[in-house]
Amino acid sequence: PGCFSDDEEPITFNGRDLGGSLTYKFTLESADGELWSLDDQEGKVVILVFMFTRCDNTCPVTSQNVKSVQDTLTEEELEMISFVSVTVDWRNDSPSKLKNWTEDFGYDWPHLTGAKEYLDPVYENYGVFPYEESDDSEEGYTVAHPSPTYILDSDLKGRVVWSDFDFPVDLFVEDVRTVLENY
Repeated sequence: PGCFSDDEEPITFNGRDLGGSLTYKFTLESADGELWSLDDQEGKVVILVFMFTRCDNTCPVTSQNVKSVQDTLTEEELEMISFVSVTVDWRNDSPSKLKNWTEDFGYDWPHLTGAKEYLDPVYENYGVFPYEESDDSEEGYTVAHPSPTYILDSDLKGRVVWSDFDFPVDLFVEDVRTVLENY
């Protein structure tokens, strides 16, 4: 329901429309050891990713897609956007491991970690429920998790979520630009 003028069309997204839902505000530790707060990003569109450094399946695809999104956007657009990743492997992904990982792959956005007690509410509020599975790695486990990538507007409200780890970059960029132009 709602009325639109003759020249006004409803805003549509390629990903799942979140309708401007409220988001959970969090503060976590970044790879450089500083605290990073979502509240500090107000005024920017935020692209929020969940991943972990030892992942050899979905996370590398998602991270590369985010890098491709960065490479596609203009400098002017990038000034209005904040990219951030949150680890789902709090036991392994210390700030130093995250720092080495970002340098190894050339990912220049903040990667966040923290104690389980600080990460659990983030996971719960963003629908990321990581669970550890035994494996034959040195650590003795891997982490299974959903791979949502969120686009939050400049008021930090949820606008779009892409649930698949291998999202089409061109359609994701369209959604980012729609949020930039309208919110």
